[in-house]
Amino acid sequence: MVEVLIERDDEGRVQVVTLYGDDSPEGLAARMLVEAPILGMKNYLHLDPEVSREGSVLRVRVDRSDLFLDREIDAIMETMVLGLQALAHDRPG
Repeated sequence: MVEVLIERDDEGRVQVVTLYGDDSPEGLAARMLVEAPILGMKNYLHLDPEVSREGSVLRVRVDRSDLFLDREIDAIMETMVLGLQALAHDRPG
């Protein structure tokens, strides 16, 4: 079973993503969808999201220290959300 919790701020912006995954194909796909924004924020936007991994749990706290990058961060994170929704629709469970 794979579960993703998305915490948003008062403005609806993604702040924290927590993935409770497993080694199933769906779990691996969900992990890649959560890890891709980490790479985008680090390598493209030069931000430093807080990432922790404990067993099958992956937790990401979005770095929103640069207010001028909010639109770009939102685009990256909402694309992740759409990918996770598509995965849940196509592969429930």
